[in-house]
Amino acid sequence: MNIWKSEESSYTLNNLTSEDIDKAEKHFRVKLPKAYIDTLREKNGGNLLYNALPISLNRWEGDNYLLIEHLLGIKENEGIMMTDYYVKEWQIKRKNIILLSGDGHEWLALDYNHSVNPKVIYIDTEEDKIIELYSSFDEMVDNLFIQEENENDQVGEGAIIITLEEARKLVRSNDISEIKNGLDAFEHYIYEDNILAEHQDDIIRLLKHDEEDVVEYAAQKAWSAITMGYNVKREFINYVISDFEKRQDQIFKTFLYLISEYLNDNER
Repeated sequence: MNIWKSEESSYTLNNLTSEDIDKAEKHFRVKLPKAYIDTLREKNGGNLLYNALPISLNRWEGDNYLLIEHLLGIKENEGIMMTDYYVKEWQIKRKNIILLSGDGHEWLALDYNHSVNPKVIYIDTEEDKIIELYSSFDEMVDNLFIQEENENDQVGEGAIIITLEEARKLVRSNDISEIKNGLDAFEHYIYEDNILAEHQDDIIRLLKHDEEDVVEYAAQKAWSAITMGYNVKREFINYVISDFEKRQDQIFKTFLYLISEYLNDNER
């Protein structure tokens, strides 16, 4: 899976070389994950197309994913080689880490404290909080999905509002982008039970779609509908759980785990 956006950004460095890898591993005194190196061989840092993880950190209402806008590459005094500087600048207390992405307030990092095979952790410098997310870089990549930002997410002056009828047409389109836009637009109307039921039917239909991108996006919307506290039918939840249990891709296993955790917490 190519996780990168096609265009270059300020995070995109010159092509990765063996010398870059050797210098980084000698500096940090670790072995970098093969999956990370393979990813950087495709592009040595940059903005991500697959830019979100299905992680609920409860930072605000509706906080049900972690946005990862970029991934750092490797060059001398650039990319992950700036870890020491940022650790000091932002007073990060955790030792034996390599920063992969972040803006100062929040970071994604490799954590070598417990094994030569690093875990992926989330660091909140404002709250002085560290959360273990994944047991490996490979597992993190397997869980990445596309979180699209579009005009429908912001309602304000100049925003384009998709009507319910337009959303119904979009989710039945043959165009992948239109289907995704239709699913996004539907979420503005599912506070009504009959529209929510219609949305659930669309999700079930799209979970059978031929295109993997559509299936994964429908799975994301299923997880969101179930865990956001809407009046979701038990039949829909059972269908989604049964469907996800049959799938092998890690992202479905993660969604299944998060749904199960939500149900356990709310059915006690």
